[in-house]
Amino acid sequence: MKCDLSDIRHSWVVIFMILLFFSPTDEMFAQVASADTIYNHSYDWVAGHREALPEWVFAPRQQDRVIGVSDPCMNPEAARIQALQRAAYLYSLQEGVHLNLLSDVFSSTDTAVNTYEDERNKILTLGVIEQTVRREAYRIEEEYTSAYGEKFIQVSFMQADSCDLSYHSVSELMFLFTKERVEEEEIKFNLLLESGNCPEESFQSRFQMKGTLMSPCILSCMNGVPIRPSQKGYWYEDTLCVQSKESVDGIELKGGFWSAYMASFVKSLLLYPFSNVDVRRVSDEFNGGNKSSRALYREKIVTFLSISPFVKEIRNNRLYMDWQITEQQKINEK
Repeated sequence: MKCDLSDIRHSWVVIFMILLFFSPTDEMFAQVASADTIYNHSYDWVAGHREALPEWVFAPRQQDRVIGVSDPCMNPEAARIQALQRAAYLYSLQEGVHLNLLSDVFSSTDTAVNTYEDERNKILTLGVIEQTVRREAYRIEEEYTSAYGEKFIQVSFMQADSCDLSYHSVSELMFLFTKERVEEEEIKFNLLLESGNCPEESFQSRFQMKGTLMSPCILSCMNGVPIRPSQKGYWYEDTLCVQSKESVDGIELKGGFWSAYMASFVKSLLLYPFSNVDVRRVSDEFNGGNKSSRALYREKIVTFLSISPFVKEIRNNRLYMDWQITEQQKINEK
């Protein structure tokens, strides 16, 4: 079946309009609530301080137990709520979520007589992970507050007749890769978390990462109030027992633990070799005289994933993670 390129462009316009509608804007993050101090708090630490995190942060995976981490410089109570939301999000990833991923890949090669080969590649990927409302009972097993105001909690989720927490999450991913003599990439990751104590008080937090994975710009807010990070940066001690000597680059921790955590997650998701990929070639041209070729094809992934994180180590203020991603089944769509 022949596919009109104008239809492709139209579909991308529709998708981008949807993403722009649901994605937080700078104006949304710029809202300032009157009770700003409910969420923000000032912390002061000695220059050169390196935070030593507790051993349970690096403990092996335990069934039904996850780690949640808040942003730095938060009020302790607000930080605990945010850390619990994020622990619930990671628990939902572990239990299994639906992933929809769509990639358009364009490549071209031009080779003139007695000249070099000019190769160009562009990849645009859009992805959505949505978790429907879940209701769980939970227990906080461990809790720690860093000198930067980050709240680390270890949470157990369990089946029970009572409901301690209801939560819902939507995470969106956009990745643009361009190679025209030099390689450039741009990512945008939005995470919306909503939770409440069944059924009374509710909280909404947004986390946005955009730019590059190595040096992202972070925006975070809770109930519309921006969380203001320190400009001094954050530093962490190396783990006592180095568990890995891999050459794979870790993620810089200067922007905080959770930011590096999510950057590592996005990187692992983009690099994962999915087995159930629906590939459709949209256009394919070849000109023998000029030795040029053009190709445009679309990759579509609709699957059910289980995603479990493991913090391997911290080395030279870089976070090394192992994200175990398992495809449980392929979802057939008509």
